[in-house]
Amino acid sequence: MNRTLARRATRSTTLRPTAAIAASSAILSVLLLPVPPATAQAWPAKPIRLISPFVTGGAIDLIVRPMQPHYEKALGQPIVIDYRPGAGGSIGAAMVAKERPDGYTLLATTTGPNAVAQSLFPDLPYHVAKSFSWIAAWGGFPILIAVHNQTPIKSVKDMIDAARAKPGALTYGTSGTGSVGHLAGVLVGMETRVDILHVGFKGAGDAQRSLMGQEIAMIINTLGAHIAQLEPKGPFRALAVTSAKRAAAAPQVPTMSELGYPNVTITNWFMMAGPSGLAPDVVKRMADATYLAMREPAVREAHAQIGLESLGELTPQQMFDFVSKEAERWAPVVKASGAKAQ
Repeated sequence: MNRTLARRATRSTTLRPTAAIAASSAILSVLLLPVPPATAQAWPAKPIRLISPFVTGGAIDLIVRPMQPHYEKALGQPIVIDYRPGAGGSIGAAMVAKERPDGYTLLATTTGPNAVAQSLFPDLPYHVAKSFSWIAAWGGFPILIAVHNQTPIKSVKDMIDAARAKPGALTYGTSGTGSVGHLAGVLVGMETRVDILHVGFKGAGDAQRSLMGQEIAMIINTLGAHIAQLEPKGPFRALAVTSAKRAAAAPQVPTMSELGYPNVTITNWFMMAGPSGLAPDVVKRMADATYLAMREPAVREAHAQIGLESLGELTPQQMFDFVSKEAERWAPVVKASGAKAQ
């Protein structure tokens, strides 16, 4: 009886050779199954920080804020504007150039920090074109020359006469040393042969407040940042703009070209960039989100009201080429004008 039970127990706990081989093969096949590679978390997985190299209240705010809901809808994450002003925008640009290219820190940039600065600042810690991954072009503005409407200056001719009467006494404010407004003012002085004194601020908002208080005589700065302050509803009197033709948002304002100064033709462009080395799929997705938002009727209307004019849906390579040519264009102007970094 005990031997029978033992034989049964042996049969119940011992696998036959064929069964053992089959079981071993099954286990081995499981162990040899390909293991899927670890994948990075899909971008974007958290809010995106957009560095504005100027203070709040300027043209960058006016461009980006109408687009923020559309960015969030397209990307599933908000875009948060982070203000890092100073040195004509080069402080904020330098910060982004040094960031890790993970797509979570981007730059809202313009002509000053990414064209003029390369010639203006001899120790600039970044290359205006090569240090960045170019993403999308928002558009461009002419430069506005404006005074407070309580002054007797009513035209560019009046401005020239006032400057000649008291050389160096007529001041103009801009969004900072090295900004395109700063250099535009130098160019205005050169072309009109008058001596006007630059006063650089940390951004357009500060320059605007100074003109509101009549602490400075003029603003020579981006049209979009000050268009709401122009007459008839606002306190500023526009003397001229620097576009090749009259701005659609301010058709009553003459161009410097039609007033006899064709060399004072300037567009202050605005673009989105990131640190060099951004993944192409991140660049494409952000560019697609940007141009999709800019086609929205509400966004187009908001941009039209501030005078933003399209540069076209430029590709990263087209933007790189554009910025490189702009840096070359401004280099002799900086040298000839005598503009110096402060």
